[in-house]
Amino acid sequence: MSQASHINALHPSVVDRLDPQFSKIFTQYQAPKLQAHQVTYEEYNANRSKYTFSIAPGPYPSVRSIQLYKIPVSAPPGEISVQVYHPTGDGAANGALKTADGKLPAHVNYHGGGFVIGGLQSDESWCRQVCQAVGCIIVNVDYRLAPEFPHPVSLTDSWTALKWTFASAEKLGIDASRVSVGGLSAGGQLAAVLALLARDEPDMPNLVLQMLVVPLVDTRFIPTQGSCDKDVPYRSYIENEFAPCLPVARLVWFFNLWLGTDVVKRKKVSEDFRASPILASSHANLAPASIHVAGIDSLTSEGIAYHETLVKAGTKSQLNVYDGVGHPFGHWDGELDKAKEFVQDTIAALKKAYSV
Repeated sequence: MSQASHINALHPSVVDRLDPQFSKIFTQYQAPKLQAHQVTYEEYNANRSKYTFSIAPGPYPSVRSIQLYKIPVSAPPGEISVQVYHPTGDGAANGALKTADGKLPAHVNYHGGGFVIGGLQSDESWCRQVCQAVGCIIVNVDYRLAPEFPHPVSLTDSWTALKWTFASAEKLGIDASRVSVGGLSAGGQLAAVLALLARDEPDMPNLVLQMLVVPLVDTRFIPTQGSCDKDVPYRSYIENEFAPCLPVARLVWFFNLWLGTDVVKRKKVSEDFRASPILASSHANLAPASIHVAGIDSLTSEGIAYHETLVKAGTKSQLNVYDGVGHPFGHWDGELDKAKEFVQDTIAALKKAYSV
């Protein structure tokens, strides 16, 4: 089947700008199939596996243990799951980050998926690799999803999981003075907001890093239908409107399920930092950031803008832009060289944060 005959053939506006390796992988795995945003939520929810693709997954190194915990949450009442990864003895020794009393640093990870899809398996390869290569504990959080649990449930669940991590530090063998947060896409948005909340929580130890991967940081400009206004401040909404994997149409689908379609209510919500962390009243004194942006992504400009906002406020931030790749490229490290580079960059950033 030719690229032109695929259901989701690469759009002419991006073809010449994409890394050839990325284009090949996308064409093989995603182009022939419908994506979730191209059907109703009801159709997607009836057969989620039909719209879920295994794309060039990376290595799955063995870890010492993976334990599942259930955490009670409120608003509304319920429970969420977290997976806690511990490195093997060799992994912990390689990182050389263990304290004298045997504790290790921890990274709290929030998966992506537009607050609508995804789960504990989304980042499993990355979690395993980082756990072993850094020699740290990974707390992988399965927050509740829209539309059954719209904003701000994903955030309140995630905040509860972070507080649980600190409260459980002794039991889990975590060095509470070396905890980081991070996530991809929606998970990056959650991590950015959590870094703001943590800064202002007097009883919470300082976070040592916020790892923001292709993050969403401003929800004001995605419409309930159609394209973004041409004068939108984030040019990637226009230049990368038809980006592979996360075109603006997919953001519209996610936002309508996560934030609702009532324009008045949505405007009010989107102007609050809990939905748009770039609008926080202050970005000073935050945990240092490690920001990773895909070059051909509807969110490219937002990630760069957030880096600039942090730096202007005096918060340390390292920006990595991976040219020629689309939104979920970091999951493709089984085949994509720039994804392998990304994984190594995140490992290096965490090692540096935990070694200070």
